[in-house]
Amino acid sequence: MSKNSGKKREKESGKGARVGPLQALALASTIGMELAIMVVLGYYGGRYLDERLGTQPYLLLAGILGGLALGTLGVYRTLTGFFERE
Repeated sequence: MSKNSGKKREKESGKGARVGPLQALALASTIGMELAIMVVLGYYGGRYLDERLGTQPYLLLAGILGGLALGTLGVYRTLTGFFERE
């Protein structure tokens, strides 16, 4: 067996394959958008509930913190899924 056949087999199976720059960019933008969208949704949801219930600023803060927690959970799931494929 030649040296190249081992490398070719590694590439075909996906093991040892390097992450390209476009994959890294896609992962970084996915992480950023996922976190930002969850925080913004928490902000607007908390603000809406604060206006309806008259509890300013408590539900706004809870919404932001909840969005941050859910965004962090989403980033964790995204990263674990990405690294399991590697």
